[in-house]
Amino acid sequence: MKLIKYISLVVIVAMSSCGDSVLELDNLGTQTAEVYFNDPENALAGLNACYSSVSKDEYFVYGDIMSDDALKGGSDLFDWVDREHIRTFKANPGNSVSNGTWSLLYTGIVRCNEIINSLPTATFDPELKERIIGEAKFLRAYSYSKLVALFGGVPLVTADYSVDNLEEPRSSEDAVYALIKTDLDDAIDALPEKSRYAESDLGRVTKGAARALKARVLMQETSYHYNSALAFGSYPVAVADIWNEVYELTSDIVESGEYALAANFATNFEIEGENNIESIFEIQHKTTNNDWGESVGNTTVVQMGNRDDWGWCFNLPTDDLYNAYGSADPRRECTIYGEEFNVLYGVEQAWSKQEWTLSHESTKDFVTACRLNRKYALAPENRHGNHNNQPNNKRIIRYADVLLMHAEAAYYKGLESEARDYVNMVRARAEASTYPLGSAVGQTSSYTYDLYPGASVPQVVESGSDLLEAIWKERRLELAMEGIRYFDLVRTGRTDLLPYESDYTSHAGLLPIPVGDVNTFGLTQNPGY
Repeated sequence: MKLIKYISLVVIVAMSSCGDSVLELDNLGTQTAEVYFNDPENALAGLNACYSSVSKDEYFVYGDIMSDDALKGGSDLFDWVDREHIRTFKANPGNSVSNGTWSLLYTGIVRCNEIINSLPTATFDPELKERIIGEAKFLRAYSYSKLVALFGGVPLVTADYSVDNLEEPRSSEDAVYALIKTDLDDAIDALPEKSRYAESDLGRVTKGAARALKARVLMQETSYHYNSALAFGSYPVAVADIWNEVYELTSDIVESGEYALAANFATNFEIEGENNIESIFEIQHKTTNNDWGESVGNTTVVQMGNRDDWGWCFNLPTDDLYNAYGSADPRRECTIYGEEFNVLYGVEQAWSKQEWTLSHESTKDFVTACRLNRKYALAPENRHGNHNNQPNNKRIIRYADVLLMHAEAAYYKGLESEARDYVNMVRARAEASTYPLGSAVGQTSSYTYDLYPGASVPQVVESGSDLLEAIWKERRLELAMEGIRYFDLVRTGRTDLLPYESDYTSHAGLLPIPVGDVNTFGLTQNPGY
């Protein structure tokens, strides 16, 4: 089976006799899912396998490289060229990057289904059982939210798979969104707040995370109203109702008292900032393997490092992103380092292996200087010898994002003063921030957060459509290089800012369905492929 690469834990054998009599025998040496997951330790282990799948999501390929914020990078154009084909919307149905994402997300979905479908009959602690199911539903919703944004209407797989039910047709976009929202509603009801988890459960999804993801999904759903390129398979969206719900969900998060902005923006992406007061959902990484032999370290960090220091030079910030910041906004140096600000953990960085980006045909219109993503840099002493097994977490949803989602919802509800207040909370924190850790030459281990003299991030005073533009710009500055920009451009219909808008439009804004599954299951291919 190519749609789902997964080996089930369950083997069920039934024997039928003549007439109406059916004899069911236990198959010695095997274990049904219901029996296996009736042990809470086994249920938690199965749930951890669901987390493991989403942990390998290469968020930046889609959120950053496909947008106006970043270039593919690498040693030259042909280094991981399938990523360049994703960026330019010239991928074919055999593209290894999009195919790998499709397979990864469905692997996670089927693992989640095993939990969701098997645990209802479990007899251990009901509260723990409902929480585990809620976590699995969140993770299934997260995977489907990625699939529908990239591929459109996809097969909805909710049943446990056997040799008798492998085929699933493509569902409509509205059916996919309906399942996502139902799963997240169930997760909101079942999950505890962040403060109710034990320290040993750090990093598990919470009620706040489920609310925040639903708000993000609802905003993504407005793509079908604001983005004319998504006419293929589109459906009517009640945008007023959506913005009302986003407003309510983000209000609930704010009023919960569980989260706040970190005092210093620069701390958010350091090791010390993991799971801090601003963290709503982040993927936990350790430099080890899990019980299934799968790496649970971060596989993406080394890809964004300097090739002359420690890394492969992917996901390079563009001139456009660099110039979007004010010259006195501390977030610029905390997000981007390069020729203008080239100190990383006390060491000046060299750039000789990145010269191709200054002249290569595919990039010359987007960069004049070489820059890298500072948010996922690692200090030398924290780097693991296995490049694909690093210890720092991926930040998926931060409280700053929630405040800006609330501001946008408030704007659409006609509450402009409230919208300005929420944007200005984020900007005030930015102005009070410092240089990134270890920004002074000569610091080798006792790093400090050095003051940013003359920091200036003025308050937003705009109104009307200018206020909406200011909210969108603030999202770009605050959340840059976190895998969000592309999806923001798509949902708001600003496709003219994409690097290759005509190619995006000719493919109805969708990536190709893997050719193997198109042929095996008769799936309809997306336009232009």
